[in-house]
Amino acid sequence: MKYILAFMLLACIPQTVIAGDLTLLAGYQTNPDFKVNTVGTVADEDDLEDLGLDDGPTLSVAWDFVFKNNPDQRIGLYVSHQQTDFDSADVATDTGMKITHVHFTGTSYYPNGKMEPFVSAGIGVGVFSPEDSDLSSETKFSAQIAAGSNYQLTENLLIRFDIRWLPTFFNGSSAIFCNGGCVITAESDTYSQIQANVGVMFRY
Repeated sequence: MKYILAFMLLACIPQTVIAGDLTLLAGYQTNPDFKVNTVGTVADEDDLEDLGLDDGPTLSVAWDFVFKNNPDQRIGLYVSHQQTDFDSADVATDTGMKITHVHFTGTSYYPNGKMEPFVSAGIGVGVFSPEDSDLSSETKFSAQIAAGSNYQLTENLLIRFDIRWLPTFFNGSSAIFCNGGCVITAESDTYSQIQANVGVMFRY
């Protein structure tokens, strides 16, 4: 899925694109709870217990392209990845979980000297992949809204700071992850994660 999205992005880049930014980011991502019923059926919301995912570090890459006629506007691709764990072994023998977001993004800059504040939005998919073989992966539509700033160290080397809200759109009334023997649901239709990142940008 990630490679298909990357190919689609490259195919859509118009001829007016003349420059770009490549940013490597390290950050911290929060993960709210899911709900779980280990009996196998969800008869009553009160029967559901919290099943948390650990908050933790995340690694991301952003590849943005600058338009010749509007150098403060960019389109790009954003990919983030987190290796985390369920906080309980009651549902899974292997509690590991990989979370990957792949988004097309649009960014607007508002440069002021060496500072380059920006706002950004994106759409794509969130892939939640439990490492336990008894649990199934889920790929859902997701999005992001971000704000932050770059700081120019040199013409081609910058530092980036940003905060991102990443909502993933589950159907909170249906089971997820489980192939059988349990029911896990999102607490709501929108599963909201927050990222705080710092990274290095290479401008070409």
